Amino acid sequence: MSVQAVIFDMDGVIIDSEGFWQDAQIEVLAGLGIAITAQECERYTKGKRIDEIARSWCERYSLRIQPQRLEEHIVAQVCGSVRSRGMAMSGLYQALRCFQAKGYRMALATSSSRQIIAAVFDRLALWERFEVVCSADDEHSGKPHPAVYLTALRRLGLEAGECLVIEDSLNGFIAADRAGIKTFVVARDCQEAKFSAAAGRYATLNELIYAMQPRRQPVPAGSC
Repeated sequence: MSVQAVIFDMDGVIIDSEGFWQDAQIEVLAGLGIAITAQECERYTKGKRIDEIARSWCERYSLRIQPQRLEEHIVAQVCGSVRSRGMAMSGLYQALRCFQAKGYRMALATSSSRQIIAAVFDRLALWERFEVVCSADDEHSGKPHPAVYLTALRRLGLEAGECLVIEDSLNGFIAADRAGIKTFVVARDCQEAKFSAAAGRYATLNELIYAMQPRRQPVPAGSC
């Protein structure tokens, strides 16, 4: 099957927001008397849905706050950071232009809530770029369950073999793989063994774009 669409993850692929998520969790939990590190956020919550993140911390530290209230505090802080200082990942707009030139349709399949999607799309002026926008908030399970990717396929009206996914987290990669979609991992740690089954591994979107460009064949010596 020929590729018809590219499905993007959002945090860490479209917007450089992983630091916002870590800072929000660290600061909100600090207000509750719990000290966590960026490494713990990376290990326990990267790529997860916000309700799962909140529940994870509540259970891990036996917090007295309700998970929903913790979730609200984290989301509010992340949205504020995105709206005030969110930046596109390097190569994002070039990638969008490249895929558009190839005739690909664009979709989003993210673990983030609708509130955060709106903050990101407002900040980066992306509303006109994506035909389909899917949030794992609307699913019965978040990544690594494939539900959000299966919904994206259904709304695109395409088969898994007609799409590509761009992901940066292990949970997201597993979700896309379980949906049967060819996946490119774009992340600093892309060469780690956990991503060895990916269709392609690139440190940045710029590297992915370069890899997708047609290569000119060398002209044999003596040719006119």
